[in-house]
Amino acid sequence: MKVFLFLFIGVFQFSFGQNSIDDQGRKQGEWKKYWDESKQALQYKGTFVNDKPVGQFWYYYPTSEVRAIIEHITENQSFVTYYFKNREVMSEGIYLNQKRDSIWINYNNAGLILSMENFKNGRLEGKKITFYIQNQIENGDVKVLSETLYRDSLKSGSYVERFSTGRVKLSGQYQLDQPSGVWRKYNTKGVFIQEFRYKNGLKNGWVINFNENQEIVHKELYKNGELLIGDVRVKYLETCKSKGVDPND
Repeated sequence: MKVFLFLFIGVFQFSFGQNSIDDQGRKQGEWKKYWDESKQALQYKGTFVNDKPVGQFWYYYPTSEVRAIIEHITENQSFVTYYFKNREVMSEGIYLNQKRDSIWINYNNAGLILSMENFKNGRLEGKKITFYIQNQIENGDVKVLSETLYRDSLKSGSYVERFSTGRVKLSGQYQLDQPSGVWRKYNTKGVFIQEFRYKNGLKNGWVINFNENQEIVHKELYKNGELLIGDVRVKYLETCKSKGVDPND
C-alpha cells in the first residue's frame, strides 16, 4: 500500500511540479511555503493530491529547525510529532478530523517523558498521567507522579498523587475542575496522616492530622477557605451546634 502511495505521489510531483494548482483550483503535487519573500527559511513542505495533504509534511521554525512532522494516514487521520528546536520530541499523538484524539505523550527538551493524556474531539477525556523526572535522570525508571481524570477538558473524578515508590501520597476528587469532598494525605510508609475537605473549590470544615497510630494530634477548622482561630472559631462552632449544622458541611 505504501509503495503504491509513494508511486502515486511521485507521479503527481512529476506531472504538476512545485506549488501547482489545477484548473479546478486544487493544490497538486509538491508544495513549499516560506516564512517570508526572501525564501531563505522554509515554513513547510509536503505533497497535495486534489487539495488533500498526503504522506509526510515537514514544518519548520523561522530559524529553520524542524518544528513538526505530520504523517497523513488517511484523509481524516494523521500522526503528529512536535519537536523542540534541539530536535528532541516535544509531544506526539493522533489527530482525527484536525483535532487531537486518543493518547498523546509529552516530553521535556531533554527527551524525558512528562505526561500521557487522552483526547476525544480535541478535548481532554479520561486519565492524564504525569511522571517523575528525577527517576528517569538517575536510573531510567518511569515512575507515576499523579493520575487525574478529565471530562471535556475539566478535572472531574478521582485524583491520586504518588511517591516515587508507588505508594499513594494524596487522594481526592475533582468536580468541574475544582477540588471537592474529602481528601486524604499519606506518609511514605502508606499510613493515613491527614484528612481535609473542599467545598466549591475551597477548604471547608475540619483538617485533622493523625500520627502513625491513627491518633488525632492536631485539628484546624476552615470555612470557605478561611482558617478560623480563637474566638472566631469558638463562636462559629457554637452557631453550628445551635443550628444543628455539621462544620464540615
